[in-house]
Amino acid sequence: MFGLLSLYKPSGPTSRDCVNRVQRLVKPLKVGHAGTLDPIASGVLFILVGNAVRLTDEFHELDKEYVGVFQLGRSSPSVDTETPCTILPNAPSLSREKIESVLPRFLGEIEQVPPAYSAVRIDGERAYDLARSGQSVDMPSRKVHVSRIDLISLEQSPDSIPTMTLRITCGTGTYIRSLGRDIARALGSDAVMSSLERTRIGPLTSGDSIPLEGITDQASVSSALAPPQQGLLDLPQITLEPAILDRFRMGQKIAASEIPYLAPAQKILAIDSFGRLRGVLRYTPKPGAAHEHNTSGLWCTEKFFND
Repeated sequence: MFGLLSLYKPSGPTSRDCVNRVQRLVKPLKVGHAGTLDPIASGVLFILVGNAVRLTDEFHELDKEYVGVFQLGRSSPSVDTETPCTILPNAPSLSREKIESVLPRFLGEIEQVPPAYSAVRIDGERAYDLARSGQSVDMPSRKVHVSRIDLISLEQSPDSIPTMTLRITCGTGTYIRSLGRDIARALGSDAVMSSLERTRIGPLTSGDSIPLEGITDQASVSSALAPPQQGLLDLPQITLEPAILDRFRMGQKIAASEIPYLAPAQKILAIDSFGRLRGVLRYTPKPGAAHEHNTSGLWCTEKFFND
């Protein structure tokens, strides 16, 4: 087995729980995941099986789409409803127009402070372990990229709590809890996340994913497993002759002039004549030459997968 399992994680189990479930069914193969989902969250979780775990970095670079629901005028230590919430006294009433007016501030590359209840490591310790033990956690800010935010709805929950629902497209490392909190704080309020669904990773959506309860035995894993390149459609792909693939397999560097139909790019997926992913290639331009016009650069093997 060598491939990508697009799993739909329900709210409740951790991402590690999902990996362990698959791992028990396909031992002794390696199993990993690309992009953690908190227990409160549901949605698309990429499980990598076999040597596909070596593609974790490539899958991490994919953009992601989320739908998050936030209770306004409230705060909590975890920035969600998993810990006790405090009602903000005199919280302002927020209109759709007010919320939409601040959304552009949170687009592009922004500085974000992750929640103290997060998997970020502080001096070698997980931040959530420190927070749960009662220690004060000083979270460093980080740069993240947000490409789109849409306000889907603004309404009262059954408990008469003002609630906003956002659809967010972003890069890896973005904390949706923090984003909802910061949007509310920009308007003099606060917010806690009450639910979160990851609806897409790269080209694959929740509709392309198999429910966790559908993974019951090795056969169910095998039938749901897709070639890794199906999740990496943003990367260029090229079918190469066996002789060229053998040279890459042996670690040789190949001049761009030998395969002129291979356009320079940061990374390219090498496919064999049977449609199997065999390697990830990296291009090194000749120093001083324009990257897009440089035909004297070299292709080398970033990763290679044997039969």
